[in-house]
Amino acid sequence: MNEPTWVPLDPDLIEKFRAVGTATVASQLLKRGLRDQFVAGVTPLAPDQRIAGAAWTMRMIPSREDLDGLLPGSTPVKGLSLFEVIESTPAGAVLVIDGRGETRTATGGDILIERLRVRGGAGLVTDGCLRDVAGVRATDLPCYSAGATANVSRAYLRVIDQNIPVGCGGTAVYPGDVLVGDGDGVIVVPRHLAEEVALGSVEQERLEEFLIAKVRAGAPLAGVYPPSASTREEYRRSITERQA
Repeated sequence: MNEPTWVPLDPDLIEKFRAVGTATVASQLLKRGLRDQFVAGVTPLAPDQRIAGAAWTMRMIPSREDLDGLLPGSTPVKGLSLFEVIESTPAGAVLVIDGRGETRTATGGDILIERLRVRGGAGLVTDGCLRDVAGVRATDLPCYSAGATANVSRAYLRVIDQNIPVGCGGTAVYPGDVLVGDGDGVIVVPRHLAEEVALGSVEQERLEEFLIAKVRAGAPLAGVYPPSASTREEYRRSITERQA
């Protein structure tokens, strides 16, 4: 089976997705029948960070003592390593790790994540933990994880494959899908919907800025949120006047 072809996300879409919130993206996905694309249990290492990019995926499975060098005197069986995945991740990609939701062990640390940053990675999302978290924060690469631990990955997990469909935080992620992250967490946008969701999200936030200004000025919710036909017409007039 041929590996999926990874294609970078258009810079204009990156800019649009970085300017909107995950809640807005979730609303746009819901309009298109996708009700639960938010990666569960994953939080940002820095509260104000943003992430947008196409997914490069990695899958892990539970480690086994006789194959992973965990028995006294044993040697790990040769296989794919996290180091190799870091070196394979394309510039502009968000590395998405299917860590099985395992929080007893790390799925990355500061040196590997610094290498990912130097290679042009857009960020990292894992439903497992990270180690050396202070050092990871110092890289300034946007990272989302299920928490922190000092344990090394091979204590419980081994890398088994990359650039394949994975599950992360209960959400399916296919290579090339768009990962959008903010202070709330990360949401997955199917690649074929990226452009329309980005455009819809930008327009929704522009409308909501207008609505919240009305609420702030004392308007009641009725007819404002959700907006009535007359409120939408008022909004359209405000856009026309602004562009004149």
